[in-house]
Amino acid sequence: MLLNTECWINLLRILKDFGYELNGSTNNLENQKFLWEIIINIKENMQDELEQSIRVNMQLCYLLEESEQIKDINAPLFRLNHILEQDFYRFDNDPYKGLKNFHKLIISSYGNINNFLSELKIVKENLSFVRKRIDQELIEKYNYLKEISLPLRGYEKMRMALLTILKKFTELHIIVSNPQAQEKLREEINEFINCYKVQYTKEHEYYHQKLSDFYGNLYSLPEYNALDNLSSIRIIKVAYNMKPIKKYIETFFPDQCEVINLNEILEKKVKCNCGFNLGERITIPSLKKIKPMLRKGIKEYLSQLQNKRFKGLFENYLTYNNNSFLIELLEINPANLNGSINKINKELIKEINEALSSTYPLKVSLEEIASYLDASYPVNQLDLLREDLEKGLKIIIKNKMGGMENIIMDDIIINLIK
Repeated sequence: MLLNTECWINLLRILKDFGYELNGSTNNLENQKFLWEIIINIKENMQDELEQSIRVNMQLCYLLEESEQIKDINAPLFRLNHILEQDFYRFDNDPYKGLKNFHKLIISSYGNINNFLSELKIVKENLSFVRKRIDQELIEKYNYLKEISLPLRGYEKMRMALLTILKKFTELHIIVSNPQAQEKLREEINEFINCYKVQYTKEHEYYHQKLSDFYGNLYSLPEYNALDNLSSIRIIKVAYNMKPIKKYIETFFPDQCEVINLNEILEKKVKCNCGFNLGERITIPSLKKIKPMLRKGIKEYLSQLQNKRFKGLFENYLTYNNNSFLIELLEINPANLNGSINKINKELIKEINEALSSTYPLKVSLEEIASYLDASYPVNQLDLLREDLEKGLKIIIKNKMGGMENIIMDDIIINLIK
């Protein structure tokens, strides 16, 4: 039997929309058989791709936080998949019956052939969308945009552009089936990201240039260099050495950024590895606030160096080095450093370490000493405290010096630790 004219014409239109053309459109048994074979091949080739696209669309909606769109996006794919999952698509089935059932199912599902062809176009664009993995590109771009944090004030134009783009993700049902909408969204995203990268790079460079200027000025301070050099004295420790000074600076000032490929980093992340945020500002305090800390450390070192316990060591060294600036350093009034700070250089510290090289630093904790002291001492008998302290220290020193009897007691320097 032959199909009626309307059914035959509709099937030819469907065939053409799938990219097939009959050689001649004559409605005969041979052409009906050929058409039926093509439809079976379409079913076998398309059904797996439909199911894959349904899964991809679901994942896309979940990852873009648009799960409520799943139903609208997948509805055309489910409808066509329902047409193709019937069990009458067999080569041994009568072509006339098969084509008639196929046509009847389409009309009952879509109302008319025009509706079917219109929705088929949406389905094919969705399949192409998935095939080209545009979904992955959208997910990547969406995650990038969501990571961008703009300051609460300023950047109104940029904020509006960002919100406009993100709002378009609420229309995924248009994006997945409209190549023009996909291309327009891609262009808008790329344009925005380029603008963001330019602005970020500009502010990042300005921020770190100010930071670089600050560190440059700090490191050029005579007080900074003097204290940095004094901190290299091996057996002398003071409260205001370079360690707490640097900790203070690190607390209020970040490290200088050493990234040289910022543009490449911004291709994948919204901010530099240094952690700089768009809109971040840095307030550089006057170095006058840091100088007193540095001077205090220098004064502590000078007070330690001028302590009588080192006098013999320095006198012995100066006997053979009577032109050393160490002579002048030992006479400097710690309260008046002007004119002397620049002379505290690496060469001088080397001399100090040489002069003190015959000493043996011994670390003793306060807890160790406390174990040899009574709980209390009368104020009018503080000599008892001194006696117990000396007795305890001698025991501690003897225990710590086991196997080093060749070291002279006068060469031992006690470093108290907590």
